[in-house]
Amino acid sequence: MSFSNSFEQIGNQLFRYRGFVPVIFAIVAFFIQLQDTQERLSFNSYESAALLLVIFGHLIRAFTVGRRSMQTSGRNRSHQVAEVLNTSGMYSIVRHPLYLANILIWVGWTTLLSIPWLIVVATFVFVIYYLFIMHAEEQFLRRKFGQNYEKWHRRTPSLIPNPFLYAASSNDFSWRIVFKNEYPGWTASLTIALCIYSLLANRIYPFTEYSELFLKGWLLFGGGIAFFGLTFRFLKHRTKLFHEMD
Repeated sequence: MSFSNSFEQIGNQLFRYRGFVPVIFAIVAFFIQLQDTQERLSFNSYESAALLLVIFGHLIRAFTVGRRSMQTSGRNRSHQVAEVLNTSGMYSIVRHPLYLANILIWVGWTTLLSIPWLIVVATFVFVIYYLFIMHAEEQFLRRKFGQNYEKWHRRTPSLIPNPFLYAASSNDFSWRIVFKNEYPGWTASLTIALCIYSLLANRIYPFTEYSELFLKGWLLFGGGIAFFGLTFRFLKHRTKLFHEMD
């Protein structure tokens, strides 16, 4: 078996479980933060940068998903799906805008933990992780779309966008498609934010001293996050609001 085929097989396996690996990393990082006693970066100096990375990542995902063609870039898990080749919109300036966004989001949340070496590890892990998946997807697209894919591949960077290449998409932007596909990611980010800020606040104001305040905060924000996620899940699966939308 060639190196390229092995790389592709690994990428396909990671593609199938791409929703679990980041979660495992997040749990490990959270416990590292709990156990870490070394001097940390100044929280305030890195908080803005971390949140900007997260917000920018979600905006990239929303702009990409809201204008993409149907039956591409979906939430399918078992195999690659692409009836058409996306080459406009975000896909005209970078070949993998959704994975770029995911890297920014996860590195952003890791940065908020303010552990320097963990930020470096997170960046390395997620870039390598998505490189495997990207290779598998590109092999699939190369076989399916041939020369059309090769032309797009040659002119479009893989992960670092080139805004000068931007070509407007002919598809109308749809917030319904964005909400249908992105609400799980928004719910996950809000949950991570709740956990990280609670952990950091507890280091400054011990839970035993402000137990009632912590409990009310958890109930308020945790309940709001749960309501948001469950509401959109209900709308997606139990109503026709998103019916027949990719």
